[in-house]
Amino acid sequence: MKLYKSLLFGLLMCGFAACDTTDLERDINSLKDRVEDYEAQVQKLNDDMNIIRVLLDGNKTITSYSFDGTNYTMTLSNGETLTLTQGVVGANYPSITIGENGNWIIAGVDSGKKAEAKDGEDAPYTPQFKIENENWWVSYDGGVTWTDLGVKATGTASGTSPISNVEPASDGNSITIKLSDNNSYTIPVVKDLVCEITDPELADGEMWYIGCEATETLKVNVNIQSGDIIRPVVPAEWKAKIKTDYSSLSGAQTLEVEVTAPATASKCVVTMEVNRGVNTITDEIVARTETKSYYDDYMAGLDIEIGNVKINKKEYKDVKLITQQSDLTTQFTNGTVYFLQSDFEMSIKQRVDNSVIIIGDKIESKCKLTLSGNNGYFALNPSEASSKGLLCKNIEITESENKNYMACFEGTAASRMIENFIFDDCVIRFNKSGTNRALLSVGNSFTLESVTNFVITNSILLFNSATTDNRIFYVPKTNTGFSTNCTYVLDNNLLYCCSVNEGNVSPASASVKLVAYPENYLNVQITNNTLVNVFPDASQAYVQANMHENSVLSKNLIFVESSWTDNCYFINPTVSPTKGENFTDNMVYDKNSLTWKIFRNNPTEGVVNNISLMSEEPFVNKTYYENSFTYTLKDNYKGYGFVPESK
Repeated sequence: MKLYKSLLFGLLMCGFAACDTTDLERDINSLKDRVEDYEAQVQKLNDDMNIIRVLLDGNKTITSYSFDGTNYTMTLSNGETLTLTQGVVGANYPSITIGENGNWIIAGVDSGKKAEAKDGEDAPYTPQFKIENENWWVSYDGGVTWTDLGVKATGTASGTSPISNVEPASDGNSITIKLSDNNSYTIPVVKDLVCEITDPELADGEMWYIGCEATETLKVNVNIQSGDIIRPVVPAEWKAKIKTDYSSLSGAQTLEVEVTAPATASKCVVTMEVNRGVNTITDEIVARTETKSYYDDYMAGLDIEIGNVKINKKEYKDVKLITQQSDLTTQFTNGTVYFLQSDFEMSIKQRVDNSVIIIGDKIESKCKLTLSGNNGYFALNPSEASSKGLLCKNIEITESENKNYMACFEGTAASRMIENFIFDDCVIRFNKSGTNRALLSVGNSFTLESVTNFVITNSILLFNSATTDNRIFYVPKTNTGFSTNCTYVLDNNLLYCCSVNEGNVSPASASVKLVAYPENYLNVQITNNTLVNVFPDASQAYVQANMHENSVLSKNLIFVESSWTDNCYFINPTVSPTKGENFTDNMVYDKNSLTWKIFRNNPTEGVVNNISLMSEEPFVNKTYYENSFTYTLKDNYKGYGFVPESK
């Protein structure tokens, strides 16, 4: 657990400076006790949340349970085993309740996240908790993103466990669990009543994709007794039937169930149900048709994910399908979701006052959007306190040869804030030759500016070898008002430079700054990117910014075959970092044998500053194309770099 290791190291350093051996041993033992207490608190809280998830689902029974004097161990009807600790371990928990609106109320704040799924909604994530920097943090998306609750895990006891009491029935046929908000739930104990979907195996929040009109098979574990009624339950437009004849079977069995999707875009919950007398148990899986048209998905009420934002007709009601250039005669209208079926050129300044959402409709191909002329760019000029911003998916966008940026902040408002700047599954072409080109450029004279959620994911970024100092995200050093409430995500992308000469494609080099030069701290998440012949600019660094200590630089793969002469660094902050455990798992193959380090300037003592250098090419094969670079990773490098999304 990274928190505990870093905390232990930091306090040890203090101990060496100020204590003798006896004092140091005492301090170490005390610190170990604190670490163990943290671990126990985190484990208990997350175990309790798993129990609450089962209580809220209301579709499970307990097949068996045991109690060792402290812990209840319960086996559920879907095969899951949960542990519940009797009594309180630690006492500095954040308050956890469910509001009258059905939302999780965490540490007294309405999270906006539903605790229970109703009316066909997606099943919500169960909140997860951790301790970092001695504070409690919560995640609602399976540990992808975390929020600091501002609640101390240390000091005077100030909170209670969300589960206050466990009481098995005297006859052993049920267990009643009481929550801290005084709500009680009873779970039946029914021996050997089992219903568990085992195939396909899906992580929390994942869906089972089935082609339109296609039939797929799922597998279900049951424990059959005479008189049991087993059936699949699906909406009318879907079909499901048990393929296995279980009429003469008994005991533990695996049944095959055929599920057929409808001809049109749709999503449903496939429920397997086992009835035994008065008891009914279920297990379920969320299925949806495989996407062919994002527009069809939208019209069917399905979610379209652009980065970490979900677009649907419930939240975004205005929509327009663009089938030809003439369908769009002026600017994109703010607040409208546009689906593009045809390539087109935009030569006007596109204002983004509220939101502009652009989606290439057909999943098998990307629509081309060319920015041209002196006014071919997106002007972020939010007119509201919180504007949704610019979101693009499944398009190929080429910058104007007349502008130094594809998007920028502008206007007269002193405070300009946008929630999102997202490109997902896109091709982004840095087309103009020269210097100082940017995807997003921030001005230098405004009181307060912010992009809360900057995300480029699952995309290809193409750089011109005749351009120097390409910038993905540019904030002038003079802009001291740029908000620290900014998360910069660059995840699972290919950054690539090549040279095309009369149809011949060969390696070339381009200089790139991923982030430059915000003085205020950003939360930077750069993971699983492949950089091909893309170098840090001018012997500076890919990232020229100060980074929050929770920033991550991991699983990136740098491949260099073109010529370069300067030493190379990933991060060049103005303030030396004090942590480095999140920056240690990156790899470089460089035919130039240059020096590669994480930090340009010396970091705080103890922070790792090396990038792993590969002695061999990581690819089994590679091919340079004008629009892409294809390769197959050797087995020992799997898990690093860009992996194109399967469609």
